Amino acid sequence: MDFTSRGILYLWNGRVMFATNSMQTDFHSHYAATLAISLKDNIHIETEKGREEYRVALVGPNTYHKTVSPGVEMVALLIDPETYEYSSISEFARVGEVKKLEISPFLPLIERLWELYYGKLNDEEAWELHLDILRSVFPFQKLEKVMDERIVQIANMIRKEMPDSIRMKEIGKNFSVSEDRLIRLFKENMGIPMRRYLLWVRIIEAAKLLKEGKSLTEAAHSAGFSDSAHFTRTFKENFGFVPSLFFGHLKAIEVRFCESGDLI
Repeated sequence: MDFTSRGILYLWNGRVMFATNSMQTDFHSHYAATLAISLKDNIHIETEKGREEYRVALVGPNTYHKTVSPGVEMVALLIDPETYEYSSISEFARVGEVKKLEISPFLPLIERLWELYYGKLNDEEAWELHLDILRSVFPFQKLEKVMDERIVQIANMIRKEMPDSIRMKEIGKNFSVSEDRLIRLFKENMGIPMRRYLLWVRIIEAAKLLKEGKSLTEAAHSAGFSDSAHFTRTFKENFGFVPSLFFGHLKAIEVRFCESGDLI
């Protein structure tokens, strides 16, 4: 992927949204689903079935594809397929499939998409935009809930301590909740499974450390990965590209670590 011309990235737990005019990848697949919107010209996406042009493309999880669109201004949202929001639109893109969507539902968002492209949106505005993008696929309801205070405390603890998997099994006991019930309550309250939440916390922590100038090995170990290869492999499996593209020699890319949005 080439981001040498322009790029900005907003990073939350469970999703990444970035804008670029230099999207060019090799064939790859990744766990996150992708919703890509061209701001003007068509996006070219190639699969094993051939190449097609899109104004809006919904790329299902684990879809083998490549994007060749240098010079095309676009916004792409990568979202964990196990989140509540993606489950609400998942019927529109199956695993291994690229779905062509009509541009018309997204046209009311174009001005805000351009603002995101130029880095003019704050964290909260970008969060609301990403929800509006997803609701333009299907108008799902916001996940209405009264947060369980135990889950709020557990989520905060995960972000601060990044416990390992063995420690995670003990967390429920500290809050008088069985492991099975904790797993269910966490997904109901946070909209994402606890194991995926912890993985995203670790990825974000490693990314922050890389952005601060730490080495890949230092960042990986500090965030709970066994080594730099483990972190790089995990990052690529989830996003389709290696972390050095954002946090290595191309450090001119603006990266925003966002805090807004229901604790995630």
